Amino acid sequence: MRLYMKTNLFLLFIVSIASNFCYSNSPILVNESTIMLDLDQTKELYFSFAEGDEIIFEMEMVKGKHIKEVELIEMPAYSIFTEFKAQKINKKSIYIRNKGIYKFRFYSSSITRKVCKIKIYRIPASDLTKNFNTNWKWEIKRDTTYTAYQQDSLVGYKTIKYQETVRELKEKKIEEVLFLDRLEKVHSILNPNKSRTYLKVDLPQIVSSEFKEEKLITWSYWIGVGKESQEAYKRNAKMIGDMAKGLAKTYTSPLGAYAVGAVTDLIVANTGSDIEYFFVNDYQNVELFMNYQQFSLFDRGKVINSYGKKDRPNNGTFYICLYNDNDLTPVEVDVKVLVVKEIKIFENITYNRQKEEPQYVTLDKTRMNINETKVRVPVE
Repeated sequence: MRLYMKTNLFLLFIVSIASNFCYSNSPILVNESTIMLDLDQTKELYFSFAEGDEIIFEMEMVKGKHIKEVELIEMPAYSIFTEFKAQKINKKSIYIRNKGIYKFRFYSSSITRKVCKIKIYRIPASDLTKNFNTNWKWEIKRDTTYTAYQQDSLVGYKTIKYQETVRELKEKKIEEVLFLDRLEKVHSILNPNKSRTYLKVDLPQIVSSEFKEEKLITWSYWIGVGKESQEAYKRNAKMIGDMAKGLAKTYTSPLGAYAVGAVTDLIVANTGSDIEYFFVNDYQNVELFMNYQQFSLFDRGKVINSYGKKDRPNNGTFYICLYNDNDLTPVEVDVKVLVVKEIKIFENITYNRQKEEPQYVTLDKTRMNINETKVRVPVE
């Protein structure tokens, strides 16, 4: 009886060893693929393997001499097998120490297409991992870190007294300047002297400084022939003087009143000889005028008596050209030019002021940072 039991146990042991031996030599096909690679192209295959698995890897070229690089990587970056200029890999056995994701990487640098066939098997370590799922899935990994930082925190306000100096307008006024007032004789055509002449008009220079600013607003003119024109201007002066009595005025003369719009019309002479005038920008055109040649101008007229106002030019020099077309009679021309300026006077004034200045304290704080990373993980 004892001999029978011992014989049965021995036979069971032999069957168990034979079964395990047979099982350990039964590879499970994981993947069978055809890989096509063009110039500078990489293809990757990902699989899960269990701890203790044995990988059997086969590769055979179908088109092309070889593939530049074949590599097996334990993710994320541990290379466990590399073959350069791989022509054929015959049942390469690779032991898997850790359960995880493994990447098969194929790279070609050839300008011609390379094609190879691959087979990947696994031999499980035991019956427990025989049905292990070699697929994988995406998983979000969250990594938490902490960053120290400082932050200013408002704790109140402090009243600060100080002085501020401000440039302020002290006075603004309108000023008129009669800078040309002249009786100009213009000869007749048959006189040995020319029946043409000109007057140079230099507009007043505008002054600007820290405490004074000037601006030329406009200029006005009066052109009249003979005593009749001079008498007409005197009557205008009396009329303006009567208007301004007892009033705070910004003008003192007929041309000043007309320039600022206090009057719209002035008295003029209607009898007597006439004169032809031209407003010219530069001396080159004055010379052309004096030499009976064609010239450029910006205004003209033929009058016994005339007046007007302009805002251009507002600086520099221009010329008034006069022409007498009377054969025998010379004329005496009354020419006046007046400028109206705006003048601003400034001064520095110091004020006592105060302001509320915020008060802060610096606090040490910690910020939590959560970084999310998408990684491949085994399905089971």
